[in-house]
Amino acid sequence: MRSRARLLWMVVPLLLAVWVWRQWWVPPPTRVLADGSRLAWGGCPGGLHWQPLFCGRLQRPAGGRGQALSLAVVYLRSLWPWARPPVLYIAGGPGGATGLDAAGLPLWLDWYAQVDWQADLVLYDQRGVGLSRPALDCPEVRRVRQELLDSDLPAEAQYRRQRQAQQACLRRLRAQGARLTRYHTPANTDDALALVAALGLTRWRLYGVSYGTRVGLEILRRHPAGLEGAVLDSVYPPQMQAEREDAWLLAHALGMFERSCELIDCDDSRARLAGDLRRALRRLARHPQRVALEDAPAPAVRLDDDDLAWLVFESQYQWDNLPRLPGAVRGLAHGRVTPALRELLRQSVESAFDDSLSDAVANSVDCSDNGPLDEAAFLRTLRQFPRVAAIKRLDWRYSPCRFWPRGPVPAAFRAPVRSAIPVLLLSGEFDPVTPPEWAEAAAAPLERGHLFIFPAIGHGVLDSDACAVRLVRAFWADPAVPRPPACLDALYEPPSP
Repeated sequence: MRSRARLLWMVVPLLLAVWVWRQWWVPPPTRVLADGSRLAWGGCPGGLHWQPLFCGRLQRPAGGRGQALSLAVVYLRSLWPWARPPVLYIAGGPGGATGLDAAGLPLWLDWYAQVDWQADLVLYDQRGVGLSRPALDCPEVRRVRQELLDSDLPAEAQYRRQRQAQQACLRRLRAQGARLTRYHTPANTDDALALVAALGLTRWRLYGVSYGTRVGLEILRRHPAGLEGAVLDSVYPPQMQAEREDAWLLAHALGMFERSCELIDCDDSRARLAGDLRRALRRLARHPQRVALEDAPAPAVRLDDDDLAWLVFESQYQWDNLPRLPGAVRGLAHGRVTPALRELLRQSVESAFDDSLSDAVANSVDCSDNGPLDEAAFLRTLRQFPRVAAIKRLDWRYSPCRFWPRGPVPAAFRAPVRSAIPVLLLSGEFDPVTPPEWAEAAAAPLERGHLFIFPAIGHGVLDSDACAVRLVRAFWADPAVPRPPACLDALYEPPSP
């Protein structure tokens, strides 16, 4: 009897472990929606993974004469025994792939372990991008963008070449039957809510980053059932018209550069940085400089004053580039090419070769979301920012929104979002493309919005700051009554008298 009991005590835990393991590896149940949308599980790119994850496709009906949509979906199951409600991750862009292919999934598993949300994670590619089908792209535009990196064509000739490439892409996509008017934020919101419904989630949360926050805000506007909280990182509110705001964004980024040493650890005064930038821009306007690069997709780039202004803008995306900028600009002011400048240019060139962003989807979403802007209104805005007026003077005339088809986005979409759902908003002090002012505008009408602006951080706060990781964890622990982590005390420590 004793040996039998001993055997039973050995077998029962083993059987229980096998049962739990099988539960982890059983795909989540799905259901068919009233409009015919359905989620079907299949194999994952790259074969088996140590973490329970499930890959599938959300099939969305065609609607009218259009082609049916198939969105790639990945579900990562938490090994935490008392997992919190699943989190829907909404990626940036617009037109950005989430990275759900064989190369991207291992990176997601590492990221998932680092953030440690103790919750299942739902990833998906938005319509038209990544592994979703149909996938829309403009390789014509990417090729011209790469060719112009080392071009001495006048500015307007370069704009003209880019417009011709955009128009060639549009003609090809139309000939292939693409319905570009189906790509906009309200449609992306419909897809996200269809995915939640197809999974049968009765309790869930969402995390959106960059453009994904615009989708997240539209979800909040609709007050869906079961949504318990949202984290919005690098906020892009619908009331911000990208074409109208672009001149302010560039002028703001140049001003932030001049304040760099007030905000990060360096010794230069604002006056000295402003002088360096002014001299560098003046020198490059007279004598553009060709800079040879190593370990970059292009062997060299041609740098003029407009290019430098945009390089300052782009470099503020990444927090670890901020210390490189003062020395890079000072070198150019004195006619020198520094290692810091070469590194910033290398990163900029790599972004020009990045094929994970769809220009076609970006054009469709931006032009549809933001609505029309006439030239007179654009010029009025430009006059408010004389510092960048010469750089931006051709933007309106050559923008793809002058000819790209627009989807049916109602004017009400561009109103500020109001919601009583708990929301955590994260913003980087140096973010050049979704600055803190935009996060403040989004937070104002949110009844339970909590905004944190992180010093010396650019775009994508969660992936840039360890305290932000702890802050999001604390928010997920109880979105209704969040308890900020102790690291915030040091982050916002008042200056010494």
